[in-house]
Amino acid sequence: MTRVWRQRIIGALVTMFWAGAGASVLACPVCFRVEEGPVTDGVRAAVIVLVGVTVGVLSGFGVFIVRFVRRAAVEDLP
Repeated sequence: MTRVWRQRIIGALVTMFWAGAGASVLACPVCFRVEEGPVTDGVRAAVIVLVGVTVGVLSGFGVFIVRFVRRAAVEDLP
């Protein structure tokens, strides 16, 4: 089995699991079936900010690594 097929099978299994999972799997126990209010809105905003910061930092590392790889490839040319 090639690497591409293995990735496709894993992707299909993850997609089927995610699609078949109920709403309780998609929410943490704290947020699931919680009454609406200002505290709930604050927690949701905090989660969005934390996810945004995490994505930003990981994207920065990705760009940093890609730049080093490209620079190394250019310097290796004769």
